[in-house]
Amino acid sequence: MKIPYRDYAKAKDFTCLATWCLLFGPEQRLKREALARMREEVAAGGEQPSWEMLDGAEVSARDLLTRAQTGALFGGARVVVVQQAERIPGEEQDRLAKEVGPLPPEVSVILVTAETADRGRRRALRAPLHRAIEQQGLAIEFSAVGAAEAAQWAVAQAKARGKKLEPAAARKLADQKVGTDLAELETEVEKLSLFVGEAPVITVADVDAVTPRLLEEDVFRLVAAVGERRPGRAVGILRALLGERREAPERLLGMVAQSLRLIWQTKLLLDRGWRPGQEVDEETGGLLPQDRRKNALAQFASKPWLVQRSLRQASAFSWEELTRGMQALLSCDLAIKGIEGKVTDPALALELTILQLCSDIPMPVGERVEGDRRIG
Repeated sequence: MKIPYRDYAKAKDFTCLATWCLLFGPEQRLKREALARMREEVAAGGEQPSWEMLDGAEVSARDLLTRAQTGALFGGARVVVVQQAERIPGEEQDRLAKEVGPLPPEVSVILVTAETADRGRRRALRAPLHRAIEQQGLAIEFSAVGAAEAAQWAVAQAKARGKKLEPAAARKLADQKVGTDLAELETEVEKLSLFVGEAPVITVADVDAVTPRLLEEDVFRLVAAVGERRPGRAVGILRALLGERREAPERLLGMVAQSLRLIWQTKLLLDRGWRPGQEVDEETGGLLPQDRRKNALAQFASKPWLVQRSLRQASAFSWEELTRGMQALLSCDLAIKGIEGKVTDPALALELTILQLCSDIPMPVGERVEGDRRIG
């Protein structure tokens, strides 16, 4: 059976004993809460339970199945937890999938994955093992939370520490500073609580003073500088990201491309008569990506503050500039991957591409290699 975490959290008579459990999805903080709850419920049964933690990379199907059929040495419940279960070798996952079945009454096997939101909809476990646990046991999905829910959760965390987190400050944390990962939000709320000392309220000013910008914010500043044709500022932001924050050029390239795609969609919507708050006709909707994670309207719905920002940026680019920009980013990607171009250093390739976006002056990133001469 597969259920979302919310249903599990509401269940009052849940027990993990005699069950294969799978805890999967990108929200790691809630997984830890679920594991803690399972441990308390098993311990409430009387005798001290045996609670064994394994690392997925070191697990074999044979060993895990042997443990699954063996009770605790001195009686009581026995729980075997496999952390980072996605690291179980593929052939071992396939063997295990064929053997998932009934467990002794006092035994439980819990597989916990450590995938991130970057995986999208991909499963962290191989499909046969994931499916076997869904059919024979219980799979609990821990989806990434939305910005509004994350903000509310941050407010509750602050309250538990005797502080009031202003709603605007909570939204800023979730939208622009930390993001929606609850573990990172918890760390930031703890830091802010210590920062304000005896003050009862955590304000927006406190957040601005203490919490560094989310990477997406710096990428927005970078793209804004490109739109304003300020190459010095754009390169300065890029070098800070590469140097001080040690971000990978490949990751930054993808985020800049994502920003330009959002600007492209916004410009398309405006050209077709759309205005903020309006519905779009079926034809216009069909021109946008159907994947909600890449769809401008879906992003605007979940992050309302993104609308005005995208409108400003859309007005800063012409269609010709956007087209040349996407072509330049493609050339940079090919150069970084060593497929085509003269520049072999990823950071240099990205910097030259940013300069080209700012100035429309062709850079040597996408030029074909002549002989053995290369830059970088």
